[in-house]
Amino acid sequence: MAEKKKILLLATGGTIACVETDRGFVPGVSGADLLQEISGIKAEAEFQARQLMNIDSSEMQVSDWRTMARAVVGAQDEYDGIVITHGTDTMCYTAAALSFMLRDLRVPVLLTGSQKPSTVQDSDGPENLQAVCRFVLEADPGVGIVFNRKLIHGVRAFKMYSKNKDAYVSRNYPVLAELKADEIIWHHRLKTIGQGPGLETNDSIAIPADTNFCEDVALLKLVPNSNPDLLSYFARAGYRGLVIEGFGAGGIANLTRGMASGIRQLIEDYKIPVLMISQCPYDGVNLSIYGIGETALSLGVIPGNDMTTEVAVTKLMWILGKTNQPELIREMVQYNYLDEITQN
Repeated sequence: MAEKKKILLLATGGTIACVETDRGFVPGVSGADLLQEISGIKAEAEFQARQLMNIDSSEMQVSDWRTMARAVVGAQDEYDGIVITHGTDTMCYTAAALSFMLRDLRVPVLLTGSQKPSTVQDSDGPENLQAVCRFVLEADPGVGIVFNRKLIHGVRAFKMYSKNKDAYVSRNYPVLAELKADEIIWHHRLKTIGQGPGLETNDSIAIPADTNFCEDVALLKLVPNSNPDLLSYFARAGYRGLVIEGFGAGGIANLTRGMASGIRQLIEDYKIPVLMISQCPYDGVNLSIYGIGETALSLGVIPGNDMTTEVAVTKLMWILGKTNQPELIREMVQYNYLDEITQN
């Protein structure tokens, strides 16, 4: 008889772990308690739980991503798969961050949660827990999100709904797998980082958990009439990188009315890389289509193609943790390490 696989559940809190209090729902259910929800699959593997934190995911910090990454690295030689229970609001940020942090990953790391607390009658938590445990038994190494019986690549997940149980979509990329009845239908497989610009040949061995993230990365969502003075704030506040969510294929508000000089100053004088992504959920930016995009390119703005906001922010954090060389930063932003970018 084949030896049972061992699965570790790392609990971090979130809605799935919430209990009702006089100040609303707050995380209070332990990882060990959540394991009681997977009785239907317990015969197929050995499950253990470890409580890393018990917080609302809105409180997630870079330091918490580091805690998760180190816990994974410390456990992957002992377990065949790892499940992380997490709040839905920032799950995509965590999945993206872990995708870059866990470069020498040898087991699947799958995140899940719920839109309603597991303590309420119509919670989606138990079903998501059952599903993630089924996926983790068959998945390849890599980071993904399991929700509503679907497995989504960790660098492509996007939270579309705040209440709907089908909360996430896979942006500009196929869903990896679906659970239909008791059968997993695979379409694509998870990926991990191999080699690429900025990575030494033996880097993944030397750095088991690649947690040297620069926390000083800001996000600016443009609106019509955005004030160019906003840009100087980021420099004064000590930010080292800026992601701009522009319009459509890469339009920038007030580019001819002060924004261009502000961007140029950030890039040339303060050496702050500026990465451009689109506010549109699909297709991404192409700064070569319109004159305003060409102007942005001439200023030194780096196109982020169709990266999600979560990936653009965490990828830039990861890159700035490695280098401050402008040309290498540009090369790394535009390099497709994990299928986070659609290559035309």
